[in-house]
Amino acid sequence: MEERLFVYTFWEEYTRYIRPSITKIDILLKSAEYPLDMSCVGQVLDIPRKEVASIMLRAGLDKIDREAFLHIMANGSSRICHLYRKEVEIGSPPTYTASQLSYIYNLDINDVKNACEKLQIKEATVLTMPLIFANIPYLA
Repeated sequence: MEERLFVYTFWEEYTRYIRPSITKIDILLKSAEYPLDMSCVGQVLDIPRKEVASIMLRAGLDKIDREAFLHIMANGSSRICHLYRKEVEIGSPPTYTASQLSYIYNLDINDVKNACEKLQIKEATVLTMPLIFANIPYLA
């Protein structure tokens, strides 16, 4: 077995970078007044305002309501947008296989399978994903 050096686990990566983005998006969608401002949407999705405008133009959107926001997110170039797009592609299932987690989060499939086997988890749920992620080495 090949020995790899890692700085931390994927759970640490998730909590430092991914979860804060999800929280910002959640707060915006639940508390903002519509229509949303392009700059605000760009900031929350970590994409330039110009990119927001371009996506809106291609889709024929003239304002940003909740549906338009999700369309922009599905077409944006940032990491959180890519994660969202992959989640939508697989249908946002209630449970996830190791392959699905590997695909969504761009993780080595063997690392995900090993974590699941170690924890005796056949399918991940929102409650077990932190345990799985904590057992996946993450290269910084």
